[in-house]
Amino acid sequence: MSIQDMFNRTGAELSADAQKVIDGTRAQAAAFNQAAETKVQRAMDNKQMSTRAQQAIAARTYRQTQAQTQTLLDQHITGVQQYKQKLVDRAFGARGGDAQTIANRRAAQQMVAGLDDGSIAMEMMRTAQQDGDTQLAQVIAGHAYSRGWNDVVDRWNHDGTNNTAMRNLVELQQLPDTNDIGWRMGVAAEFHVNPPAVLQGLRDTEIDALARDDLGGEAA
Repeated sequence: MSIQDMFNRTGAELSADAQKVIDGTRAQAAAFNQAAETKVQRAMDNKQMSTRAQQAIAARTYRQTQAQTQTLLDQHITGVQQYKQKLVDRAFGARGGDAQTIANRRAAQQMVAGLDDGSIAMEMMRTAQQDGDTQLAQVIAGHAYSRGWNDVVDRWNHDGTNNTAMRNLVELQQLPDTNDIGWRMGVAAEFHVNPPAVLQGLRDTEIDALARDDLGGEAA
């Protein structure tokens, strides 16, 4: 299967790096939840502690775990967004170079910035490739990708010289749309923290009050 065919696939496997971004914060959230369950269970097993003190420990632990997992949820979304941008940069970005190279790239970016017609972009791509202007061709491809002109991007790699860049785009296609409400709701559900059984039936205000109650140090 050619890279061009792979470009529009949705079932390709993620790379190890992408999987790490996807799974890393989930693993941390699971660890926080496990630690919280252990702490609450230890309080429940302490027969010398009052029910109120047990609830206070459970409430405090619950709120702390909620805050920790919310931070992880935010990091999870940001991490996916940053990794997606990294893949785009790998595909179309260029770093460094001499003064003339940098100036040429800036001129190419200015030339392409206002381009809003895919057919014109295709003609510009063909001309750039015929002229051997790989820098301009890369800039056109990046602009085309941002506009969804996949035929122009495929033309950029018609001879396979940009297979490495295209593999980054294949991987990018497998990552979730972080602006999709359904995806965000699903991820939020994965990071949801259930209240301990001892707090079941209590209102949020009651749980907050318990979390603030040190009971003279008994719930420390």
